[in-house]
Amino acid sequence: MENEYTLEELARLAQEKISLGEKLLQDLANLMDSVDGVRKISKKISQELKFLHKVKSAKTITINHILCSNLTHFACLVQCLLGCENVTHVDYPLSLEDRGSKLRVDIVADGGATWIKVIARNPKSLSDGVHGRTSYGSKSIVEQAEEYVEAAEANPHLFKPPRVVFRFLSKIDDELVDELERVGVFVLVLQTSQPVPKTETTAISKLNLDITTLIAYVSAMTNGSSHWEYNEPLLTEQAQWEREKPIKPLLDQLFHGKELICCETAVSSFKEILSILGGVKEKVRAEELFSRVTVLPDVPLPEEMRHIRVGGKIKPRSLQVFAFGLIHEAITVTSNEGFVRAARMQGLEVPVFVHDARALTEEKEKSAKLLEE
Repeated sequence: MENEYTLEELARLAQEKISLGEKLLQDLANLMDSVDGVRKISKKISQELKFLHKVKSAKTITINHILCSNLTHFACLVQCLLGCENVTHVDYPLSLEDRGSKLRVDIVADGGATWIKVIARNPKSLSDGVHGRTSYGSKSIVEQAEEYVEAAEANPHLFKPPRVVFRFLSKIDDELVDELERVGVFVLVLQTSQPVPKTETTAISKLNLDITTLIAYVSAMTNGSSHWEYNEPLLTEQAQWEREKPIKPLLDQLFHGKELICCETAVSSFKEILSILGGVKEKVRAEELFSRVTVLPDVPLPEEMRHIRVGGKIKPRSLQVFAFGLIHEAITVTSNEGFVRAARMQGLEVPVFVHDARALTEEKEKSAKLLEE
């Protein structure tokens, strides 16, 4: 097969791949900082380009270098990515606890409600897999589909499994489509330029308020008193943020029409902090807030949280507050971003609305300097 191509033809094919890769990098440039994983994919594309430049310059290019280039897969992925809405992750790793193996979701879209696997393999190899003609140890595409659907069930988004989409570069036979749809996968073929239909997420009507949110909501700083320079630099910084981006209107908008709930641990911890640090008006606002909040008993940790290791940003109290939200199928409103990140590192995604932190400041104003408005 090598003899069918002259060196000039191989160089031209390599240059076509290189041009494709350079365009993909341009397409991804604007998403580099806003979508998790894009930087990693860009790096992989750059590595492919570096290799192709090297073999082209050295005149050691072969047809296999062209045919086996991962740029075909990346082109399919980027084209699909650009047609998706609210993408949160690219090349997102998932652990399968029972099997000790890992899956990677190519694109997580619709804020987490849709998982997309991009498949650039040729139709024959896919069909062979369905009929058992695979190499030893490799999984058929249907077996892979079953794993993705199982993983989606184990990793709900807003308390529902994400929809699993397999997007193919080439047309596949109807028998394979039927098999995949039977397993629970939505099938799309890229050739038709069909956009990925948006998954409608369930409207959440219940909010679980964390201790940090209770503090932020009643703070003097968020209730019209942010023009201060405090003795504590962190509070001065929070006040500046508050003047630039007020928290209370954001929370009021979020709370509107929702059922507000709190666990006993959060309430008792908040009241203890309020009794020590809170001012008179902050305590009044707390009473007003609790007239709208339903306080319910603490809950046992759900199954998906029992493996979480306590330590660092994961405190037992925070674990209890977030467990309460999961059990009651409520979004937890919090400024405890450290917990959210640490839990994610241990494989736990918790449905959250994260806002900036604000401290109780009414008493701190006594020793602060009032700024000119």
